[in-house]
Amino acid sequence: MNFFSRQLVLATSFVMLLLSTNANAGIIYDFDIEVTYDGLSDSQIDIFEEAEAFWEEIIIGYNSDWAEFLGLSLTISASSDDIDGVGGVLGQAGWTSGYSLEYDYATEGVMYFDTADIDSLEASGSLLEVIIHEMAHVIGFGTLWSEDYNDLLNDDGNYVGEYGLAGYQIDSGDFDASYVPVEDEGGTGTAGAHWDETYGGGDSEIMTGWLDADTTISLATIYSFADLGYIINPDYYSVEVPEPSTLAIFSLALLGLRTRRTAKV
Repeated sequence: MNFFSRQLVLATSFVMLLLSTNANAGIIYDFDIEVTYDGLSDSQIDIFEEAEAFWEEIIIGYNSDWAEFLGLSLTISASSDDIDGVGGVLGQAGWTSGYSLEYDYATEGVMYFDTADIDSLEASGSLLEVIIHEMAHVIGFGTLWSEDYNDLLNDDGNYVGEYGLAGYQIDSGDFDASYVPVEDEGGTGTAGAHWDETYGGGDSEIMTGWLDADTTISLATIYSFADLGYIINPDYYSVEVPEPSTLAIFSLALLGLRTRRTAKV
């Protein structure tokens, strides 16, 4: 299965133009994620490494003249810890420090998974998608959107970043759209930090608040990282990921990853 199933061929030249504009704005410096591990099995570490490789193939550098001088990278501490037993909070993730340059970048973050749940996530085939989703939050999706950081939301809390919005216009076919709808339900940790499932990404989009079968990743999601100051791989469409699964309502910023509701309206 390919996550990038919602590309529009007619938009290729427009997409490449945006990528070229972004790439020429600053120094292209290798984007690197380094994950340290505690309490995880070898097979779980292998899954983390798949998620790391996934994001490193989409994001290839920093749009900052200071990136090379500072040697920017992202270090994530991943561990398995006792949280609240089976079910309930499955994990927690967020960035913990960063640099404020032309953009605000995360340079360190954490990802915790409940020891009571991580084995079942792995056994069900859901762990990779959970990690991909949460790693995006550590990089800055939803966590570096606010006025205090990269200022990518309008007064109503919807997303107005130039590149993510352009991707959304292509995804939706609505080239008059002035924002990407952001989730306003789901409680703390879900609202304000994910695409709206109905209007912003659709059921299958990985960066909505819920992960469903037939998972995809939208151009809006890919391009939103350009709004965070990253250089996006122009060959993003060749990146492949494993088969999807169904699980989980997501949360972020150390506020908890909870088991999903049985149905969505």
